Amino acid sequence: MDARRIDTDVLIVGGGPAGAAAAITCARNGVRVMLCERDATSGERPGETLHPGIEPLLAQLGVADRLAAVTGARHPGIWIEWGSARRFEGFGGDEHGAWRGFQVWRADFDAMLLDRARELGVDVRRPCAATGVLDDARTRTTDGVVSARVRVDATGRARWLGRALGVPAEPRSRRLFARYGYVEGECPPRDDAPALVADVEGWTWTARVKPRLYQWTRVAFNGERTAADWLPDEFAGMTRRGPARGADVTWRMAERVADADWFMVGDAAATLDPTSSHGVLRALTSGMMAGHLATAIVQERAPAHEAAAVYHGWLADWFAADAARLGEFYRRLNVEV
Repeated sequence: MDARRIDTDVLIVGGGPAGAAAAITCARNGVRVMLCERDATSGERPGETLHPGIEPLLAQLGVADRLAAVTGARHPGIWIEWGSARRFEGFGGDEHGAWRGFQVWRADFDAMLLDRARELGVDVRRPCAATGVLDDARTRTTDGVVSARVRVDATGRARWLGRALGVPAEPRSRRLFARYGYVEGECPPRDDAPALVADVEGWTWTARVKPRLYQWTRVAFNGERTAADWLPDEFAGMTRRGPARGADVTWRMAERVADADWFMVGDAAATLDPTSSHGVLRALTSGMMAGHLATAIVQERAPAHEAAAVYHGWLADWFAADAARLGEFYRRLNVEV
């Protein structure tokens, strides 16, 4: 076993938006941070449409001026066909014009956030995996044993720390599985705006993510996995880019999302299916909130158990509100999730 010892204030496991946001927030407040990311490079993820309301958060993280470089398309809203005739739902606007969402390439978006963390002095290590929870706030990683006052689980649906500590995250919905993939070519209807379309068996999301590159996501209401060779009708005849992938998007929330010396953020804490449209927003916000509270614990400005209780209550309220809204959305199709 590697005998190296590493000392830091906050250890973050997972380098997606939630982990990076937590790292940036801690580092900006003078806290020593080590971030471990298992994968050597940022991978593809389903659901890459960002609401224009994401900009103030990115400004707080210091990357708002970099968003254009990772954005492949902009659009003023979304076409929705969900239990009624197709309609266009705009994001709104102001005296400067219509607000436009961002269609980002997640690998580039994630790398942008990690680059910002490095600039602030975060010790970003990849590939580096957490392999065990030890006593005295120590964590075994592939780079050595790390001692940290606070640990942050940002490992997404893998829930590394939650599983290691035996914290359950029971399903809050029927089983839901998303199949997603990419195609190359031309699809003019999707160049202006993404579309969310429901039918009797499930729903489909289609969007342009870059010039001549489109993404689709399919979720079946019965919980079954969509065939790997499936494509939306509007993408028929287009060239597939890579194999279709899948993700479990069953609604879940951990029984506890924080304690005196650890926090769960992003999908490690709570998961809803992509129709919530809040995945990246929740990742960034939960990471920032956990980062602020972890900083307060490290700097002894807040009692650790009180900080954990505040975080759990805040996240539970958000999850409940989003789940209620999504449940009503599905009931329009006479589907109980």
